Amino acid sequence: MTNEFILPDLGEGISEAQIVKVMVKAGDAVAQDQHLFEVETDKAAVEIPSPQGGTIDKVHVQDGQTVNVGDVLITFGNGGNAAPIESETKPAKVEPAPQPTAPPQPAAPVVPTPATPAVQPGQVTPRTGGIVPAAPAVRRLAREKGIDLAMVTASGPGGRVTYEDIERFEAGGSAATPGADQAGASVRSSRPMPVTGILPDGKDETDKWGEVRVVPMTQIRKTIAKHMSQSMFTAPHVTHMDDADITELDMMRRELNEATGSDPKLTAMSFIVKAVCGALRKYPIFNSSFDEETSSIIYKRYINIGVAVDTERGLIVPVIRNADTLSLTQIAGELRSIAERVRTNKFDIEDLRGGTFTITNYGAIGGIYGTPVINPPEVAILGLGRSRKQPVIVGDEIHESLMLPMSLSFDHRAADGAQAARFVNELISVLELPARYFLL
Repeated sequence: MTNEFILPDLGEGISEAQIVKVMVKAGDAVAQDQHLFEVETDKAAVEIPSPQGGTIDKVHVQDGQTVNVGDVLITFGNGGNAAPIESETKPAKVEPAPQPTAPPQPAAPVVPTPATPAVQPGQVTPRTGGIVPAAPAVRRLAREKGIDLAMVTASGPGGRVTYEDIERFEAGGSAATPGADQAGASVRSSRPMPVTGILPDGKDETDKWGEVRVVPMTQIRKTIAKHMSQSMFTAPHVTHMDDADITELDMMRRELNEATGSDPKLTAMSFIVKAVCGALRKYPIFNSSFDEETSSIIYKRYINIGVAVDTERGLIVPVIRNADTLSLTQIAGELRSIAERVRTNKFDIEDLRGGTFTITNYGAIGGIYGTPVINPPEVAILGLGRSRKQPVIVGDEIHESLMLPMSLSFDHRAADGAQAARFVNELISVLELPARYFLL
């Protein structure tokens, strides 16, 4: 008797996933809840556990393969001891995996060693077999850096290897991975490639003009590309740009942080989120979605603000739900929580869903104005540029002011330029007169 295990439902709206790593092979005996695969989908990495114990008869997928929900992943042979495998399987905690920062190298073989003395500074303790406990993102990072997890000293709960452990191992002068040059790039060609930055792992080929590397897109980049193409080719984008003088706001923010001991720390984003909520209540067209099939505009009675976060593996947009019901300090706490969850890779797919309006702060990296792409099914997105001090004429006098550039991209099917201008003017009026926050 054989049992087939299919790819379970991984969450709302997800129909496919990319197999990042197959962790078992035919003939393996596995225990119930043992991890079988690491898959990537919709900005998340998920470990798929086994729904039963038994012996694997056949593995139907391989690394890098894209599969659909319902596709057969594994066939169990005789010896299975579980009830039907339909899909009581629940995905493990969703954790984003970082974008490749260096091409993966072949891991060094794990050589069982006898017990070793206590670890000295700069040394690591090799393991002697078994699965190394680590989050999917950590395992992927180790593969990309050519690090064998079994050689890394774990500091996490239950002997789990953490990001910090990988960083310490890498900084500790570990031996270079065979077949890698000093820059960390794989040596795959008889002619060394010019040092122009580290390329992700892929297939080296040549075109008419020289050497190239072909790198398949990850599932995350496929998802981003699909959504952005849908947005750009479906919604007619228009971007309205203006500046807000946040000099007084910045002074008030600093005074409040000093008075409260920065607990929680009020950032400029806290005030901007609060101001956006007030503007959305006044101009609800920008808190809606456009239904192309019925030619209807769906106004949302709730305000869920997505805040775009730049990570090593791509743009992640966690959502602050019912943001209009939160105080400034509560918003600051939510922003801090978002940053912590993204930093430690501890958020669920649901944390990325249900947004009604998005804010993206590219100014934190650099840049003044931009044309941000709308995050469907929303109809608008606010881009924030780098705030900078500028001379501003007030009456007959020149003042030094802290100016914040803003770029509002909106779907011209749902709204017009005049509405966008009024929306941005409302934001400016609140940002430039901090006392108005008490009325929001």
